[in-house]
Amino acid sequence: MAEQWQPHTGNTRVSGRRYLAHWLDSTVFVVLFLILLVLVGGLLPEGDASDVAFVVVAVLGFTVGQVAYYVLTQRRHGHTPGKRLAGIRVVDRNGDVPSTGALVKRTIPLIVEYFYVIAFIGMMTSPFRQRLGDRWADTYVVAD
Repeated sequence: MAEQWQPHTGNTRVSGRRYLAHWLDSTVFVVLFLILLVLVGGLLPEGDASDVAFVVVAVLGFTVGQVAYYVLTQRRHGHTPGKRLAGIRVVDRNGDVPSTGALVKRTIPLIVEYFYVIAFIGMMTSPFRQRLGDRWADTYVVAD
């Protein structure tokens, strides 16, 4: 019988790589976000309605778009482009790629944790280096 994967402090102590991955993913996301804003800004006619539409796209892109980026890129193998380059991945309690629901749950708090101050506090107070989103979704970031 195969031994079930269990989180332990040794395989979750990847905080430095998490910061690198977050920086890389933030860079990719911001570039994609700016391209979207330029396209939307160029397609809309000038006027008050286009200003409102631009703000709506900006707000939705930074919130819903961010959640979509992280969930969609992690859904198949458990890592974003940044996590892949940093050699880490996200797993659930069984060591598998988390469900879409769990990925959404772990990503939503990033909107607040985005600058990593709150995430840092959450990670440093967790034996498995879980930020608040990881605790909520019961996920772990481990060495790949």
